[in-house]
Amino acid sequence: MSTRARADSVDLPLLYRLFDLSPDDDVRFLVRRARATRESLVQLVLSVAERAGHRLGTGSTDELRRARTRADGYRRLHTAVSAVHPVRVLKGPAIAQHYPEGVLRPTGDLDLVVSGERELWNVVRVVLDHQTVDAIDYSLVDGEHRHMMATLSWAPLDPLLDRDAKIEVGTAAYFGDGAMLPVRSRPPADDVLTSLLAIAEERFQRAFHAVDAIDAIVLSQVGPDSVVDAEATVREFRLAPEVAELLARAGRCAPLGPFDELRRRLEPAAEQERELRGAATARGAAAQRIRYGMELRRAHRSDWRRAVEHHAGGDTLMLTPVGDYLLVESELVAPDRYEAALSALPHLPEGPR
Repeated sequence: MSTRARADSVDLPLLYRLFDLSPDDDVRFLVRRARATRESLVQLVLSVAERAGHRLGTGSTDELRRARTRADGYRRLHTAVSAVHPVRVLKGPAIAQHYPEGVLRPTGDLDLVVSGERELWNVVRVVLDHQTVDAIDYSLVDGEHRHMMATLSWAPLDPLLDRDAKIEVGTAAYFGDGAMLPVRSRPPADDVLTSLLAIAEERFQRAFHAVDAIDAIVLSQVGPDSVVDAEATVREFRLAPEVAELLARAGRCAPLGPFDELRRRLEPAAEQERELRGAATARGAAAQRIRYGMELRRAHRSDWRRAVEHHAGGDTLMLTPVGDYLLVESELVAPDRYEAALSALPHLPEGPR
């Protein structure tokens, strides 16, 4: 990850502006607004309040402790994986390292990018060597090239209050929108731009929220290396509309330095990209086909280096180094289809490896 300096502007005044509150409001209102906006935001607010000298009660102290333990766990797993395989981190620790000392970036998932399928399964094995997991999900994206993702999840310290911990390992950095934008496998060399594009890509799943804005503010204080190069990269990855929207949102709360210039420079590119997507929509173009793996059984094939595809009864079954899956395109699957896939497994050859 990058060795750039930390940002210094994540403080209570910024949070009050972000949540449209008066600086005269009690910090309890800030906590409540954050929790109502997004549960994990409370971790950030509590850490900023603590850093500013506010006394935390037993409940908030434990909530912050659990979040820091979660973040430490992700860092340990990332260190263990990096010691064996080259990986790139999207968001998460890559951005958290630039937050002010003592300020906790909300800890959700750990997203890792590897160079290919062999590396993906190697990384998954390292994670399994260091962490007991409850589920291993698998998904496949077919377009110009085939890409895949494995998601490992397990129960948090407090299963009734916190989201499951989760690591996603993918053979591509940006999977697009499933319709107009193709998979872009390799992230930029600049870690700041890698994270900025990863935040922008989230816009295909949801609206931007406060954490996204704070991330953009933090990243603006540590990079990019060149605004001109940043503009070219955003154009290349076809995310000008999303990056421009993100920076506009963040810019309403704090000056963004070089990112203010980047946003202005991206306005023509954003319009061009919208026109390009509109033309693709009119043609009915589909950039890729996404299928999700419904787990049929776990497996421990230590000598396997890739998944093996089989076809049975009109369905596709994927036998992987860590489990066998029925590939589906939606969450709803008829029970008899699932049972048929289970029944087919004993009759499938497992090679080649």
